[in-house]
Amino acid sequence: MRVLIFVLMVGGIFAQIPPPGLVGRWRTATPPTSGLGAIYEFLTGGVVKISPAAIAPGTYRIKGNEIILPPLQVGGTENAQTLDLSKPGRLRLLQGSTVSMDLTRVGQAPSGPPTVVGEWTGMQKSGGRMLQMKIFFYQNKASLFLLPVDTHQASYRIDKKIMFITMPDGKVVSGPFEIGQSLMSIPSVKAGKSTTLGRF
Repeated sequence: MRVLIFVLMVGGIFAQIPPPGLVGRWRTATPPTSGLGAIYEFLTGGVVKISPAAIAPGTYRIKGNEIILPPLQVGGTENAQTLDLSKPGRLRLLQGSTVSMDLTRVGQAPSGPPTVVGEWTGMQKSGGRMLQMKIFFYQNKASLFLLPVDTHQASYRIDKKIMFITMPDGKVVSGPFEIGQSLMSIPSVKAGKSTTLGRF
């Protein structure tokens, strides 16, 4: 009897080991035109946190003391804002004398002079609520803006190449699972579809 219990316990432990590369943060690789997608954070132990989110990949460039971002609207003019990196670990973007974003660096700053490169977080008002946004400025001049709306804790398991996600309300979605170096395909929480995620 003790041997059987031990075997079941060991089997349960090994069943919780996620595939290599799965654990971490992922987001909808190609958000729809609405800009709304989802963020997934896969953890060990079969836990996944799912957040509906506004997702806006883009580009940026630095011109003097300004950062030039993509237009706020399709067909609009470029969005130029003044940079303030005068305080360590803090980035402020200003339009005129108005602070449009007040951001705090996540993690350690790159060596050398102050730079926007890295991950930043701050608060933004949306729909009458204060939400925590994340902005990434990459070395290759790519950028990524994320604004999670809510976070739901679900569970997942993988059987061969099929992933099963159990939502908090008990609903189970399943579908093909495939993971690469930077992209992953999983079942969407919308029944009958799959979704491609990109690592960030």
